Amino acid sequence: MTKEKEQKQSPESADQEELPVEEQLAQKEQERRDLWDKYVRLAAEFDNARKRWDRERREIIKFANFSLLQELLVIMDETEQALKIVREHKGDPETVRGIEILKNNLEAILKRKEVKAMDPKDQPFDPHAHEIVATRESDEVDDEPVVLEAVQKGYFLEDKVLRTAKVIVGMKRRAGSSAEKEESAAGEVPESDAQEGRNEHECG
Repeated sequence: MTKEKEQKQSPESADQEELPVEEQLAQKEQERRDLWDKYVRLAAEFDNARKRWDRERREIIKFANFSLLQELLVIMDETEQALKIVREHKGDPETVRGIEILKNNLEAILKRKEVKAMDPKDQPFDPHAHEIVATRESDEVDDEPVVLEAVQKGYFLEDKVLRTAKVIVGMKRRAGSSAEKEESAAGEVPESDAQEGRNEHECG
């Protein structure tokens, strides 16, 4: 019976039995470290994957409402315009108060959804965030175009453009522009007057 057990032992088991106890312990310790390293790597990969899935899920939920938020901005525009008109015409105080409450509620909703208005005035023109509706030449503008005025507000949804701002852009004044032409024209003598002067001189 003992001989049969000895025959059934694998070569590896036999080799391990032949190794000193210290070397067997060192071998087992190395195996344990290798297994621990594999576990740590797998745990890190799983944690990174879970974070990525959570981030993607939040992004999907947030930007699924992209078009809805854009429509809400139209209501916000109309509310601000209505409030401006009522104030200018000194409308009923209760009406003004009602529109103000509506505007404040809309602003609170947009803030909760992490929507914020742009402030493009005096900022360099950004084709990704700004839409040009008009340009003006200015002596105060250098080579880079600058936003002079926002005709319609633009908005960000976090760091993404929810709606571009419609802006008037200032451009560097070019040589021979309208202002310079007006100045030169002011110093010129009309051709008809010049001809009359020549005729009078010849007669004299």
